Amino acid sequence: MIKKNIPNIITLFNLSSGVFAILLAAQSLLKEAAIMVIIASVFDFFDGFAARLLHAKSNIGKELDSLSDMVSFGVAPAVIMYYVLCGCFLDYEIIMNYETMIVPLALIVILFPCFVALRLAKFNLDERQTTVFYGLPSPAAAFVLISLPFFPQFAYSFYLYTAIILVLCWLMLSDIQLFSLKFTTYNIKDNIFRYTLLLMALFLLFFLRQRSLPFIIAAYIVLSMVRNRLNKLNTKQKNAEKKSLYQ
Repeated sequence: MIKKNIPNIITLFNLSSGVFAILLAAQSLLKEAAIMVIIASVFDFFDGFAARLLHAKSNIGKELDSLSDMVSFGVAPAVIMYYVLCGCFLDYEIIMNYETMIVPLALIVILFPCFVALRLAKFNLDERQTTVFYGLPSPAAAFVLISLPFFPQFAYSFYLYTAIILVLCWLMLSDIQLFSLKFTTYNIKDNIFRYTLLLMALFLLFFLRQRSLPFIIAAYIVLSMVRNRLNKLNTKQKNAEKKSLYQ
């Protein structure tokens, strides 16, 4: 019984990390809150890994995972972003603008968890998303948002932040095909893009640390698009070869 619940316990650590991130953000500890979201993603990875390793997959585990992801990668990044956007006005002491912008700021950040919820619902119902993703996964989108407090040079870029939120919302519900990060085998040929992304991520993390997150996600999207293009060319070539055999 305990063995079957180990993945669910790990999922609850994911949820707890997300709640802790929200509490830290409410205390204006935005960088610490961002780190808690990263920790939540580690638990999010290992709950699925544990479920496969222990053969403990269950429907309740799937639902619990989505609910936890909604908090950790939807609500928590939105709360962090709300305080970042508030800082765009408060740090300039534009009190009048701040008071009139409270509702618009809230509406902007509320968009993100709404689209995360749509993304998770789409993922749960889409049977195509077993070895690939269609649309940007919510943890990847969350990583981009939580990295913004680590870029002080963009501290007052209200319009840039708003544009990033809108782009992320669009990417999550898009039909862009992205390769899954799960390894079914470990040979290089079948996982060349995963290994490439892993090496790029380690390189970027070493030099940029938390600021590397948006660049890693950008690399993930670019590598996926390259992979999709190569797959189309290979399929086109194979179809041409089959056609020539029948002529």
